[in-house]
Amino acid sequence: MPNPNNMLFCPINMACEVLQPRWTIHILTEMRWGSTRFNDIRRGIPGISPTLLTKRLKTLQSQGLVKRVENTVSGSIDYLRTDAAIELDPIITELGKWAYRNTSIQDHTRITKPSAFVWNLRLCIDSSALPNRRVVMKLSFPEQGEGEKDFWIMNRPGQDVDVCFLDPGFDVDLYITSEFDTLVSVFFGYSQLSHEIANEHICLIGETVLARTIDQWLILSSYAREVAI
Repeated sequence: MPNPNNMLFCPINMACEVLQPRWTIHILTEMRWGSTRFNDIRRGIPGISPTLLTKRLKTLQSQGLVKRVENTVSGSIDYLRTDAAIELDPIITELGKWAYRNTSIQDHTRITKPSAFVWNLRLCIDSSALPNRRVVMKLSFPEQGEGEKDFWIMNRPGQDVDVCFLDPGFDVDLYITSEFDTLVSVFFGYSQLSHEIANEHICLIGETVLARTIDQWLILSSYAREVAI
């Protein structure tokens, strides 16, 4: 039987002291996907308040997991992961795989805001598979309330794919309409994109080339591979 006194000095307990506070893993994961600015990190974690995010970032800095870098010319501030935080990547990946196999993502969508999902979905748009020009797609979830119903995904050559939460005023090249749960199910591999389109659960209206090649420029979650395991 393990000596309970030894548990006080267990490395796992020490790791929990650092990673256990709520939102810590969320913040490190959002930064892992490329968010470095305060507002971008917050967009990916809509449940956290600005005050608490500031507090958590300061704590992560003191723990040596995040460094704050200020541009003295522009005044902009970026939060970057340190080597110690990057070393957590395979652990976070395996944690995600475990959750995928043993929890219900469909249940989680009931408390997830579509805006957070779409903000992360932008990272799964393969720009190289899109025309070499500005491409605007409007993504709509008709059953959602105002503020969580319509989003504009914009791709411009030489720039990262962006999400607009208000109409940017450009012509839309492709309209994508779906229930939120349906698109989440496709993204995580619980259902097939071609099946949902064929059954008109996902409706595509606009440029034929964009609609026909959606399976080439919309990259599904890496966790979708777990379906086949």
